[in-house]
Amino acid sequence: MAIQEDHIGLDIGSNSIKVVELGRQDGRFALKAFGYHPAPVGAIFSEGELDQRELSKLIKQAIDESEVKSRNVITAFPESMVFTRVIEVPAVSEGELANAIEWQAEQYIPMPLSEIRLSWMVLDKDILEKAQKSKDLKKPKIKILLVAAPSALIQRYISTLKDAGLKPLAFETEIVALTRALSKASEGPTPTTLHMSIGASTTDLSVVKGGTIQFTRSIGTGGTAIARAISQELGFDMQQADEYKKAYGLMEDQLEGKIVQVIKPVFDVIVNEVERAIMFYQTHNPGDLVKRVVLTGGSSQMPGLVVFLANALGLEVQVGNPWEGIIIPEKLKSKIDQVENQVIYSVAVGLAMREEE
Repeated sequence: MAIQEDHIGLDIGSNSIKVVELGRQDGRFALKAFGYHPAPVGAIFSEGELDQRELSKLIKQAIDESEVKSRNVITAFPESMVFTRVIEVPAVSEGELANAIEWQAEQYIPMPLSEIRLSWMVLDKDILEKAQKSKDLKKPKIKILLVAAPSALIQRYISTLKDAGLKPLAFETEIVALTRALSKASEGPTPTTLHMSIGASTTDLSVVKGGTIQFTRSIGTGGTAIARAISQELGFDMQQADEYKKAYGLMEDQLEGKIVQVIKPVFDVIVNEVERAIMFYQTHNPGDLVKRVVLTGGSSQMPGLVVFLANALGLEVQVGNPWEGIIIPEKLKSKIDQVENQVIYSVAVGLAMREEE
């Protein structure tokens, strides 16, 4: 459904808040304002009233500091808090489709349907349209992106946003917003791609073909686990460990390779899960090979990561830039050119782009 009102994209992460406002110029997206504010680690996951009040205050602060004009907002649920799955159902009529999807949802979602809000997106729209017009009784299967969010979670977000003086227009998942931002940043046809978002608490994966999600998976390991490994092994506090992670990453020729020795086992776990995800996708989609990996998320800028993943996976690996194709005002260009401002804003940019749909 199209979002008619002007709005901002708000990405409430597990340790930071990002906000982006886009406008239109000559048929293209144009950046109006953007900003970032730290948040207490894990505040987004807390159900405590005091934590939610503090989060509302920090969201308001992020909005005010970034100088965005709109107070209409689209935000995203972290993948770890919702149920996301690509399912297959017959390409039946609209009424029958809803029933088929709900029946499938009951098989996959570990909560009663009465306690969740269910939404879905048809991924094979062309196949569905042809099948619905056809008189053939044998209907092909179509892929559906199924998303279920606990009703209590939705109410908590609505309350937090309203307390921050905002009007929530819609909610998405981070993977949907991320895919929109990184797919629209690419011009022309692109090969089947694995988007890999290394956030603070999770690493989210999605296989994308022709700008459409085909498969998703979330790994419960992210940047915080990497920093914690450095902290525990070398006796640093978490802030210092995080700085070492960002400065030395997976570079074997730095600090006698001490940092890479500590964090490589963490990345081996991530790589193993990525390989399993790619194998699962290619087994279920024979002939459609994943050709490249596009990285995003705060930890994707670690030195040596691109080379490490390229060697480990045997694929082309690059860091995604959600600002590509967006008109950037002269006064903001120096900020946009900073790598950290390219990797952490993908979700917020994708949310701000939602009006395009």
